[in-house]
Amino acid sequence: MTKVCVFAAAALAGALWPISISGCDTWVALPDATADGSVILAKNSDRPPMEAQPLVQMPARRHKPGETVKCTYIEVPQAAETYEHLGSKIWWAFGYEHGMNEHGVAIGNEAVWSKEPYQWGDGLLGMDLVRLGLERGKTAHEALRVITALLEKYGQSGDAEHEGEWGKANYHNSFLIADPKEAWVLETAGRYWVAKRVKHGVYSISNIYSIEREWDEAHPKLVEHAIEMGWTKSAEQFNFARDYGDYWTKGSKDPGSMQIRRNMTLSCLRKDFSRITPESMMAINRSHLEGTIAEPRWGASEPFWATPCMHDTARSGYHSAASVVAHLRADKPPLLRQVYWAGFSNPCSNLFKPFYLHGVKAPVTYASGTSTYSEDSPWWLANRVKLLTDLNHRSLGPAVRAVFDGTERWQRERQQTVEAEALRLLEAGNKDEAARRLQQFVDENVRRADREYRMLNETLPRMLATVGIEYLYRDYVRDWTSKAKVPLPLE
Repeated sequence: MTKVCVFAAAALAGALWPISISGCDTWVALPDATADGSVILAKNSDRPPMEAQPLVQMPARRHKPGETVKCTYIEVPQAAETYEHLGSKIWWAFGYEHGMNEHGVAIGNEAVWSKEPYQWGDGLLGMDLVRLGLERGKTAHEALRVITALLEKYGQSGDAEHEGEWGKANYHNSFLIADPKEAWVLETAGRYWVAKRVKHGVYSISNIYSIEREWDEAHPKLVEHAIEMGWTKSAEQFNFARDYGDYWTKGSKDPGSMQIRRNMTLSCLRKDFSRITPESMMAINRSHLEGTIAEPRWGASEPFWATPCMHDTARSGYHSAASVVAHLRADKPPLLRQVYWAGFSNPCSNLFKPFYLHGVKAPVTYASGTSTYSEDSPWWLANRVKLLTDLNHRSLGPAVRAVFDGTERWQRERQQTVEAEALRLLEAGNKDEAARRLQQFVDENVRRADREYRMLNETLPRMLATVGIEYLYRDYVRDWTSKAKVPLPLE
């Protein structure tokens, strides 16, 4: 697959609305769609401009009866056991935008808007539900049941943007939940929900409902409630996306741009059907709709329409703060079954790094970062590369990609060798040595990435001094980087 997935411009005809203020896209390929018969889930998490979203790793734990867990706004009863997992954690929240657990369950969520009332501060954020599903679900379906039970009992609520960062925001959530054998789409409206099982092909969700008349499970009063509210006249006419969706008020005033992103990710998945790999998924993460009538005019950092790799501007306000490609392989032993390819900040100007579970650890430094710039935070080093690149994306973007493309090729080549070694060790009964070999691989990748982040943080300002700043929204980025204390050469 080429670096950019191009799809027919006709798919966009008549659908171009201004860029969305909110974002996120999650997509999945099932075994018949992938090159190796695996399940691959990917997501771009779109968040406010200077909000760090570091990567955390939590061990498996057993808990005492009667324990509770403090989520972002409320406490809920703790499970008897929680599973080891990796999660992309918004720094101030309990929950995750996306993550993967030791059983090969991966979850990503999206903001959606419904006609149901919104709660404030007395329920669970969608990100909390992602984390709780990962902590308590051994399969995609089990994680779905965890989320829906919590949703029905506590509801979803709260300010989804940190006070003082971007203002107040509230929305409902959709989820894409995958394991090495199947996936489930879960879409919610308040405490109501509907779910569809996906065993074959590909699927994508964005900030717009996708389930209409066909589903596999649902809240027992889903249709009855819609009839009572006057959103549909009968069960025969009921359409979840149409009847529960709010396309005119609250946050969702531009469904066209949200549908564009969903159309684009689906089109790329279908184009590469049966040949999809983690690498081709990463190309979708990095897409700005190049080759279509929505291609950015002045470069990726200045889009006029919403793109899967979203850049914040004075018009949009959000950017892709973190990304994942979760490679879930049913034919591998637990140590190798799931690989978490993690990306910080915008994927087009950054790189994906592979992580494992079952005794293999991500560095503690990867969990650091707040809304203030810090050279000790890998997320912030990556985000400053993005901010510098955005100032002249046409000139600096290719230079950054040349560095990171080489590293990703090196990682993929090393991965094949290291995983073959680890598998031989596992077959010989030496699990500890296999985990140690994978840990060496992870540590090598992290050290190389750190060197490249720091090198680019030093060299990109010098390159800018030569090529000049082209960025259209200089006052916008000056305001936000000043608040976050990010050193950026804007004069």
